[in-house]
Amino acid sequence: MKTFRLLAGLTLAMALSACASAPRLPADCIAIGPAGALCPLPPAQLPKVSAQHLVKITQPSGSQTFLGRLEVTPHALRLAGASLFGTHLFTVVWDGKNVTSEPPLPKMHPRLMVAMLETALADPAALRAQLHGMTLTVAHTGDTQTRTLTERGRVVARITQHGGELARARLTMAIPPAHLTLQLTPLGATR
Repeated sequence: MKTFRLLAGLTLAMALSACASAPRLPADCIAIGPAGALCPLPPAQLPKVSAQHLVKITQPSGSQTFLGRLEVTPHALRLAGASLFGTHLFTVVWDGKNVTSEPPLPKMHPRLMVAMLETALADPAALRAQLHGMTLTVAHTGDTQTRTLTERGRVVARITQHGGELARARLTMAIPPAHLTLQLTPLGATR
């Protein structure tokens, strides 16, 4: 339950920062930051993924860890969360038309989860075409890729991927406006 509250706090903080002056956009677009938005790509335009990670969320009030499983097929992006004891916490599904969550997670803003996952996964050129009021930059250093979303020169999110494909990569998602960091370590590679 503590993990659920932490996740709710994470997405609520992002949503509050997004609602300040969000422009009018198509219904399927997701507000990120005060004026930026992402219109998510359909799952068929994302790379196929099957990955399990240990997810650690750190915020000023502390940190929490849970298990995350991500599956992307041409038909759906599916994210499931479980406690370290295997108790199901949530499942979020994006089918290209709707984002649903089971159980319903109104305070967690599943649409924002989809936006952040697409920012980490999608081809940068395809993703840039879906951004409104934001800029995506991608930098490579060795086997590390850093994707930075900025709005009016201010960092909204930074995603760093160490290693190859997502199933074996370590990811760090930093969301400076919300003072949050998510660390994703592939299962089997924990230290």
